[in-house]
Amino acid sequence: MSYLPFARKWRPQDFDEVVGQEHITTTLKNAISLKRVHHAYLFTGPRGIGKTSTARIFSKALNCEKGPSIKPCNKCASCQEITLGSSMDVIEIDGASNRGIDEIRSLRETVKYAPSKGSYKIYIIDEVHQITTDGFNALLKTLEEPPQHVKFIFATTEPHKVLATILSRCQRFDFRRIPVKDIVAKLRQIVKEERLNVDEDVFLYIAKSADGSMRDAESTLDQVSSFSKGKVHLKDVVESLGLIEEEIVFRCADLIIARDPKSAIHLVNDLLNAGKDAKQFLFELLEHFRNVMIAKTGASSEDLIDLSKESIEKVKKQSQSLSQGDVFYIINIISNNLKMIKRLLPERIVLELCIIRLTTRDSVASIEELIAKLPDINKGEPLKSQPTMREDISKKIHQSVKPIAKPNKTENVQPVNADSSIDIKRVKDAWPILVKAMAVKKMSISSYLSEGEPDYVKGGIIFIAFPRELNFHREVLEEKRNKDSIEAVFSQILDVSAKLEFIATDRVFEKNTPEPETLPITKEELKKKEPVIDAALNIFGGKILRSTRNA
Repeated sequence: MSYLPFARKWRPQDFDEVVGQEHITTTLKNAISLKRVHHAYLFTGPRGIGKTSTARIFSKALNCEKGPSIKPCNKCASCQEITLGSSMDVIEIDGASNRGIDEIRSLRETVKYAPSKGSYKIYIIDEVHQITTDGFNALLKTLEEPPQHVKFIFATTEPHKVLATILSRCQRFDFRRIPVKDIVAKLRQIVKEERLNVDEDVFLYIAKSADGSMRDAESTLDQVSSFSKGKVHLKDVVESLGLIEEEIVFRCADLIIARDPKSAIHLVNDLLNAGKDAKQFLFELLEHFRNVMIAKTGASSEDLIDLSKESIEKVKKQSQSLSQGDVFYIINIISNNLKMIKRLLPERIVLELCIIRLTTRDSVASIEELIAKLPDINKGEPLKSQPTMREDISKKIHQSVKPIAKPNKTENVQPVNADSSIDIKRVKDAWPILVKAMAVKKMSISSYLSEGEPDYVKGGIIFIAFPRELNFHREVLEEKRNKDSIEAVFSQILDVSAKLEFIATDRVFEKNTPEPETLPITKEELKKKEPVIDAALNIFGGKILRSTRNA
């Protein structure tokens, strides 16, 4: 007998064997028991989660010689023919290759004939969204009022492409991605029945890589069991599938936490030279810091993190070394670099830039952490002569992170005009405060702002310069919602209505260590002239620089 792959050999044969879709199988069993079977069903969801298998089981339940029954016998001629795909009464059609109006017209001609053996003639159309609009229109009347002996079951991974007129004539069932723990349990059962020798940690790794697809998990188990002649070890799975080892992801995370760019870039180099995929590594890193974020919340990690208990403890330990603001910043940077890769930029360069940026980041504190520091700062020397300063700063920070709207005309904000322009030195002093204030509201906007610097003020408008190659940054910041938010926060910081324009420049930005004579103002002078900005700089850990690009 020819070899049968695991995905086919272990295909579910009754409703109880379908994994992770109890909300659907229970409804279908009740419909059979109550004799309320609809004439058309639409099964939707990702690949490999049981849509076609459930359609076959439903067909067997309706056409079983001992049925209709919620548990087909799988022994009668009808059940066996449906299992083998040779039944004359259950017709499976591929929507991709039978998508035109001629094929649908042919189908309409065959529905009028009675079933040869079973109670119903059932049409299972897979990837039904591939059928053309003309084909759907030709099917409408038949679908709305089919003969009593005809049932339709449509399956699709893209329900949004199915015409609304078709959807309205079907009962829709949305299949879910199968949870990792359910996939692991099924893989253990297969290994036991197949008498395979597999390491315990292999199950979790395969289940995670399957992304909710039981078929993918079974195919992977089949592949790695062939790869290893004896016992299947985790390293066999990693080598045969080209995956990233968990240990490497943890090590990279440790280097990001330690801000060690040199070691991190060597790790990336070794990874890429070993043939690993840069995009896949970023996905793994993104998932890892998602786990760190979950651990940081104090939620039940075992239910939300798909890792071994040992690994979960390591994640919890790493989460203690990062602030919530750090985690959000890291996740945002990784997400943005994944978008850059999707824009067909060189994967190696994007990954290296991402790692360098993460390992050379400044510490990012959340607004709650900053507010908590205010009483201690109030006790210090800089604020002793300013008893109300803490309240003023706290109020300004909270105002800057409220849902932002355009400043009302009635607010006590000075308008900018030809007679009352903003001093560019004052703008540059306040720029790092804006960057960090926006980090509390939206980290990506803060990241983009940090790449620019105030250039000049003209006609009441502050012009912010960006290197010409950062056109994407300027486009994002120019979006009305983002620009309104930035202007509102900057207006609060400057106590003046601020209007911004983002411009491109060929000028080479100077690095972040200015010469003493270029400083716009000393710390003592700033304390006297702008006490609010001075206190805010203390809170945020800001510096007075000529160029704030790397502040």
